[in-house]
Amino acid sequence: MTTSQTGTPDRRTALLLEPAPAIGAQAAAGILRTRFGIEATLTPLRSERDSNFLAVATDGRHLILKVSNSADEPAVIDMENAAMRHVEAVDPAFPIPRILPDRNGASATTVEAPDGRLHQVRVLTVVAGSAADQSALSPRFGTDFGSTCARLSGALRGFTHPAALRQLDWDPRVVTGLRPFAAQLPDAGRRELVEGLLDRFDILPAATATLPAFVLHGDVTLSNVLVDDGGQVSGVIDFGDMHHTARVSDLAIGLASLLRVTAEPWRPAGRFLDGYQQMTPLEPEEVEVLGELVLARLVATVLISAWRAPLHPENHAYVTSLDEGSWRMIELLSRPSPAALADRFHRLCGTSRTAAALPPDPTLLARRRAHLGGTLSPLFYREPLQVVRASGAWVHTADGRRYLDAYNNVPVVGHSHPAVVQAISRQAGTLNINSRYLHPHVVELAERLTATMPPELDTCVFVNSGSEANDLAWRMALAHTGNSGAVVTDHAYHGVTAATAPLSTNAYPASARPGHVAVFVPPPPGADARQSGRGAATDGIRRARAALRQAGHDVALVAVDTIFSSVGVLEPGDDYMRGLVDETHALGGLFLADEVQAGFGRGGRSLWRFQDFGLTPDFVTLGKPMGNGHPVAALVTRREIAERFVRVDEYFSTFGGNPVSCAAALTVLDVIEQTDLVERSGRVGEQLRTEIRQGMGLTVRGHGMFAGIDIRPAETGGVTATELAERLRERGVLVGTTGRADEVLKVRPPLIWESEHVELFLTALKDSFDGRRPADGA
Repeated sequence: MTTSQTGTPDRRTALLLEPAPAIGAQAAAGILRTRFGIEATLTPLRSERDSNFLAVATDGRHLILKVSNSADEPAVIDMENAAMRHVEAVDPAFPIPRILPDRNGASATTVEAPDGRLHQVRVLTVVAGSAADQSALSPRFGTDFGSTCARLSGALRGFTHPAALRQLDWDPRVVTGLRPFAAQLPDAGRRELVEGLLDRFDILPAATATLPAFVLHGDVTLSNVLVDDGGQVSGVIDFGDMHHTARVSDLAIGLASLLRVTAEPWRPAGRFLDGYQQMTPLEPEEVEVLGELVLARLVATVLISAWRAPLHPENHAYVTSLDEGSWRMIELLSRPSPAALADRFHRLCGTSRTAAALPPDPTLLARRRAHLGGTLSPLFYREPLQVVRASGAWVHTADGRRYLDAYNNVPVVGHSHPAVVQAISRQAGTLNINSRYLHPHVVELAERLTATMPPELDTCVFVNSGSEANDLAWRMALAHTGNSGAVVTDHAYHGVTAATAPLSTNAYPASARPGHVAVFVPPPPGADARQSGRGAATDGIRRARAALRQAGHDVALVAVDTIFSSVGVLEPGDDYMRGLVDETHALGGLFLADEVQAGFGRGGRSLWRFQDFGLTPDFVTLGKPMGNGHPVAALVTRREIAERFVRVDEYFSTFGGNPVSCAAALTVLDVIEQTDLVERSGRVGEQLRTEIRQGMGLTVRGHGMFAGIDIRPAETGGVTATELAERLRERGVLVGTTGRADEVLKVRPPLIWESEHVELFLTALKDSFDGRRPADGA
């Protein structure tokens, strides 16, 4: 039943007291016959303000003849009709009544009752089922009910009508307009509770003003939802409360109707919200006010009941039928503070950890040390940063500062890239399962990756990290060659697993190097032709092999990070790199190009750094930036290597190649290709290095968006790379350090950097050398 809010209780009362149409069954049958051309037997149905009839037509159809109250505005009835036609058009399978036109094709016809009042008359089809508030509800009903609410909301999303801009008393956003009726609550304790809640609800109009809103049903409640014999939702009826409102307000109306028939709120609310979010994920800002809106709807129920009950003493039981359940739930949901209530709903909806503006937590560091192994998982910087959100090239912290990201190569297409976020979210809401089921994402990703590689590299295996990819390459190399030795650079990083940690020679002293690992020293910066040519590569691999054989091993794998990041970011020539590959093969080993840091266009010329050297490795490993922050990685190799491996071993990863991870990786490839990020990486990266070299006189190496800047304390007044990184942090820039003695400033920002970011970085770098203090709020 619709109650228009006009601002005066007297006007509301006048509308409520308007008598129902003075049209009986016989007159209604005549209207059906003459206006709609349908012969039927009519039976009156219960209704407060309208006159409704069940019509059983001579052709067997069951219809509803609806004679509206004379106080109902024709424009509102036209809106109801238009909305039902809209839903029928956009979601034909959604079970709502269908409108049968009159003889003239109109959705409603006007008739005059014997008392002279005018009424709108419509004929609707009957939706099968029983009203949910008159049925025994199964636990699964809540989920079905929630998805039904979301589905109808989605179907109405594009609908509009001039009559929708009306305010209804039942809308929980405006519950404070019912404040005058609090005086009619007979119980003093409950009256005090409601008056306190109304004060609390003063914020609701402003709190919902910027939330998603459109023309909605406004009354998807248990009395207007039908269920079949199995307890499943079979339809939605009664569009009489339609108006423009916030989506979450419409949701709260449905949820409140469910909660008032339950003993406790949280399990039913969880099922309802699960069903709703399967169709329509909620924004955190909507969830923030959801609990308050549910409470407000329940308060509106008891206030409207207190107002109407004296007006209809003959119908007191019906008017107050919702009071008991509403009071029970008001008392339960009003116990927690608004913040605690919002937190509970955030946890139900999965939005509790998406807040973009968390306050600084002084206990966080101590709690981390207590439960994350102390120094086992160290943090950056002397004063660790509590990060709360990031976007594009910027990272934001809890104290309100933002930092230019010049370090994190994982968000290769920029932090929180909307296309990647959308792909992950939508796929996670559809399906996530292991790759032993057939699914197109993993196949497409493998096809697209191998299409970027030399034709010999035709096989992909998906894993979760670069460490796992290198681990699997090592296992395959052992199986393929029959050898047991690995060769890496003298200061390498290739992972943290039991197999790859020994290959990460930057993590332990040379004295702790196991016998199955040998090293070569890549050409240092400024090396002459003798040190950096093919001969030097050949000699380095042969020396390493000799060390392996002395320890009872031989070369199975040579692994090289193609940007030589851990050694300080080096620039070996093509001949040197080709010499490494050729000598590896000559000795019976396999060559691994570790692209975990250098890949996905960071080198600025090709998608993969190894391509710049003209190499064809036996393995290529991909990781860090592959999912722009989502954990996904891959090993690409030759078919015969993989097939020989499976003859003696097997590999399976529960999460490797799952649909969500593949959706993220595919979208990263899309963004790189469609926005020419490889070209941008080369262009902007060259600008960065040129200005550092020419404008500041520093030694800098690298390719594309990867730079290593030598910081020699003897030339910088004693400033080390580590100290410089701290100073840059103070000035709002994040960088890292690398090299055998952490003597190199490592710069590897997201590939979306533009010239403006380069200038910001250079200004901060110059100020850090000069010792200038950062401006307040920088």
